[in-house]
Amino acid sequence: MMKSQINVRRLFLGCALILCACSCLRASPAPPTDVSITQGPKGRLTVKEQSVLQIPCVYQLPDLLRQSNSVTLRWRKDGKTLRLAELGQASSTTSEPQLETLLREDARLTLNKETGTLHFASVLASDAGVYQCQLLVEGQSAISSGSGTLEVIEQLKFMPQPTSKNLELGSVSKVHCKAQGTPVPQVKWMRETQLPLPANVTDHNGTLIFRGVTNEQRGQYTCFAANSQGQISATVSINVVVAPKFSVPPVGPVEVSEADVAVMHCQATGEPKPTIQWDKDLAYLNENNTDPARFRLLENGTLEIHNVQAEDEGRYGCTIGSSAGFKREEVLLVVRSNKSASNSIVTRIIIVIICLAFLYFVLVLGLKLWYRYRRHMGKVQLDDAAHAAADADADGHEHAEHEPCLTEANSSKNLKSKLRESTILEQESQVADDIV
Repeated sequence: MMKSQINVRRLFLGCALILCACSCLRASPAPPTDVSITQGPKGRLTVKEQSVLQIPCVYQLPDLLRQSNSVTLRWRKDGKTLRLAELGQASSTTSEPQLETLLREDARLTLNKETGTLHFASVLASDAGVYQCQLLVEGQSAISSGSGTLEVIEQLKFMPQPTSKNLELGSVSKVHCKAQGTPVPQVKWMRETQLPLPANVTDHNGTLIFRGVTNEQRGQYTCFAANSQGQISATVSINVVVAPKFSVPPVGPVEVSEADVAVMHCQATGEPKPTIQWDKDLAYLNENNTDPARFRLLENGTLEIHNVQAEDEGRYGCTIGSSAGFKREEVLLVVRSNKSASNSIVTRIIIVIICLAFLYFVLVLGLKLWYRYRRHMGKVQLDDAAHAAADADADGHEHAEHEPCLTEANSSKNLKSKLRESTILEQESQVADDIV
């Protein structure tokens, strides 16, 4: 009896649990799907440049989705993403949760996450285009608003602002003046506000063309730009210059010895008068890197270096410049050390000694040959004299009665004289052989 009662109670308890589970399943709500954009950009909106603008994007989003990070608000311009913002509360990282600037380099644009509004602090001409906002829900296709076109009335202004120029004498030059605005402005040039343009100067759609610049064309020129917004003007100065030129360029290389003075010339002409600046190995010379007692820059541009040192050797550049331009020329400075100079002197002395020795050898050899020649000639004369004496003796016997009688003493005297000369020549030749 007791066993039957226990089974019945368990059965009723199981049925109660099943009924409770069924009732709980029926009580759970369905997931929210009501996500929409009720107001977005539409039609055509026209604003002036530099004005403040707000483009709305009103949306509906269930509270459950607001607690998550699964919904993203996106603004697009001309089909390209402009701004993105996650609408979940946990995604906020800025000091002002309702505002988020996605492009940090352009702080003019901010996005209000609560209302979806795109805010322009100052409208620019580049902001013109087609805008659209979208809601991106995870797992669903994008929900888009209508498209709206923004037109910007561009402020009348010069782009870029005209600037003064230096024109080279005799050249063909141009000075530009460009203006922007809505509607497109008309641009024209005048001289000194009201005077017509000088000869050889024309205005072509806002560009001044100078054909053969002369000194008479220098002065003040004004550019005017006008449209329905009004008129603006800009005045510039036109100056005529002559590009700097070297009248005396640096010429080298320049070679000097240590402790001597190095002189490097550099002179220039131009209008305005060009300045002259020297540099050594591309480092400009000044009081901080040179010794003023040794380095002197003369008024005409010549550079003098007194008491030249070995470290002064290098490439020196002369730069001439003015508002008309710059030019540069280089010259090489070579410093000969005293040691090398002394070595050069010793070398020269050795060369001189060798040359003198060679001349001495040639002189001695010539003397030897001369003495030998004289000795040979003496022998020849001696032989001729002996033959002449023999012939005289033979003829003396045959013609003794017809010719005066020559004494024997005169004949022997001539022979002794010839022998003495021959002996002297042999001694001189021997001396010459000893010297060689």
